[in-house]
Amino acid sequence: MIQHIEWRLPRSPRSAGRARAFLAEQSREWKLPDEVAETAVLLLSELVTNACRHARVPPGRQVRARCVLGSDGVLRVEVSDASEVLPCPRTAGPDDESGRGLALVAALADAWGAHPRECGVGKTVWFEIGDGVRGRPGCADLGGLEGADDARHDPGPPEGGPRPAATVPATVDGGPWQGGVMSDPAKPSRHLSGMRDERYGEVVLISPDGNGGLRGAVYTTYGLNDCPPDKWNALDAGALAARFGVPAVFLNGPRFWTIDEVTTYDWGGVELFDGLEARWAADVRIPPDVDFSAGAGGRHYVTTTVDRDTEYVLKAGRPVYTLEDPDGRTFVLQAYSHTVDPGLTADSLASLGDRLRLPDGWRFRTHTPDEDLHVRTANNKATVVQDELENTYMLHAR
Repeated sequence: MIQHIEWRLPRSPRSAGRARAFLAEQSREWKLPDEVAETAVLLLSELVTNACRHARVPPGRQVRARCVLGSDGVLRVEVSDASEVLPCPRTAGPDDESGRGLALVAALADAWGAHPRECGVGKTVWFEIGDGVRGRPGCADLGGLEGADDARHDPGPPEGGPRPAATVPATVDGGPWQGGVMSDPAKPSRHLSGMRDERYGEVVLISPDGNGGLRGAVYTTYGLNDCPPDKWNALDAGALAARFGVPAVFLNGPRFWTIDEVTTYDWGGVELFDGLEARWAADVRIPPDVDFSAGAGGRHYVTTTVDRDTEYVLKAGRPVYTLEDPDGRTFVLQAYSHTVDPGLTADSLASLGDRLRLPDGWRFRTHTPDEDLHVRTANNKATVVQDELENTYMLHAR
């Protein structure tokens, strides 16, 4: 699985320190070897410092730092700014207080280079660390400085990995995104791909919201583990509720994604649920009359608001399953569940509509889009529904 994270940083002397802290934390989460993590943190700091100090760009322009961990274990780090001047490495003199940044990158990275950004504005300087670098086609070891700024050495993102964000603009349901999820200059994003039919589970800690309703803190195993059956089946909702001091716990799963990619802009820390790791992913608002007991039907085909900031992508040429409500709104299937029917599979979803007891005015549809389908939260909120098999659908606002 290829994972990536990125940050937008202001052109400030403090940004290098913030970038170091962000990558150090991410390295621990990705369980990078200490040597790789320490080298990457050092080199990222040097590149961010260079971008903030030397890029001659208008005030307010930001520096973008992006880290990609490939399935082969290679770590790629990119720093982009709005200056179109490619770096020219030099050897610093013994009395120089600066000028060693690119020399360090050349000396410590397994490969590095620079190229104009594909959006046509600015440049990207990148480096890669990992045993798999030299074996990758078209990737040169730039141990020396001569010609190191030549863009022809850039091998591009890891094979099969996402292109730089400049070539995949954020969208709201397929259109240009005008929202403000990056209002915090250092707000990171996390991108995961290859998700379709991947198994995960959710632990939902339910508590009063102070306004007469309920809220659920949703923790997902995805990205940490595949919700191993032995650990998932051993979970006791009552015992977990007592341990975490909440009135109830809902075990939502195991589940399987029907989307292909996600970019998320908000996530939290990891909790251990009787040996099962899961990360906070969202808060869900629960109407007070919803019954979460086994077999209860009061929550099915009832919309619920989830506080999260995500963009789902369903790739062209792959099946998409939707529900349409009486008002003509479309809800896209994001995951199917084994909670009710452990035999449900991706192949059987095409006939799912024959099994559902749809309320009056609801319709189930299957289609295969010619273009990628982007399903984006609106104002950091998702509207979702579940059918009686507890498959989950997200509103696709048009």
